[in-house]
Amino acid sequence: MHVTLEQARTLDAFARAGTLQAAARALRKAHSAVLYALKHLESQAGLSLFDRTGYRTRLTPAGEEVLRHCQRLLEAEAALTAACEELRSGWEPVLRVVFDAVVPLGPVLEVVRALKEAKAPTRVQLSVDSLGGVEERFEAEHAQVMISVLPPRLQGLTATALPAFKARLVAHKTHPLARLKRALTREDLCAHVLLTVRGSDPRLQLPTAQLEAQSAVHLSDFHAKKAAVVAGLGFGWLPDWLIEEELAKGEVLALKLPRGSVHTFAPRLLHRGSPGPAARKLVALLAR
Repeated sequence: MHVTLEQARTLDAFARAGTLQAAARALRKAHSAVLYALKHLESQAGLSLFDRTGYRTRLTPAGEEVLRHCQRLLEAEAALTAACEELRSGWEPVLRVVFDAVVPLGPVLEVVRALKEAKAPTRVQLSVDSLGGVEERFEAEHAQVMISVLPPRLQGLTATALPAFKARLVAHKTHPLARLKRALTREDLCAHVLLTVRGSDPRLQLPTAQLEAQSAVHLSDFHAKKAAVVAGLGFGWLPDWLIEEELAKGEVLALKLPRGSVHTFAPRLLHRGSPGPAARKLVALLAR
């Protein structure tokens, strides 16, 4: 069955207008042209699409079903037209960005806002993962950009340094480790639950990396990890931007380690090839 877009458009106009005459006016066509298109569609379908027994012609149940399929054809046509217009404008149709959950979300959302204010037709698709999962998702989703706190294993990527930020090894003020005023030993830490997101990575060089095999609990994201820390379930690394309020109030305390309880993250924005205008704007706004 070969249904043309013209037939689909005519059936949709009839359904919206309610009469053949009104559909003809909406399409700016002769009544006979509308009637011919619908009769031909009905003949191709081999079904009774119209109930002509009453005062006004109406769609049959079969006609309603064919209409739904015709409307999907028209939606696909509209999407294709919009995509071509976007491509002609020079903007990327879609900008896929994968970023590490430990990275502050605010600046990334500001980029989305800036693109919207610039009336960029690019649709931004944000995906979040952690550590090595960022690069895995970058590959799996064929993303153009990733923001990672780990050096990439992939070759041929262009890197731009982003502002560094700090994270601290913390516990709730009531946690036994927080009550110790001295530098904590490995034995101290091993006696309690280490909370992580996904698990550590040797490329981070965290002083707690060797503890994970013994007493680690992996959580889905940093907000869940923060909730677990605040509930006193364990200790773990949390970025300062996520716990500023809790640190200021003394609800969460930084633990003392011989090598220090602060880790500096140095995220990098990485992309392949020559970025489009949306990706360039993203780089410029995040790297400032």
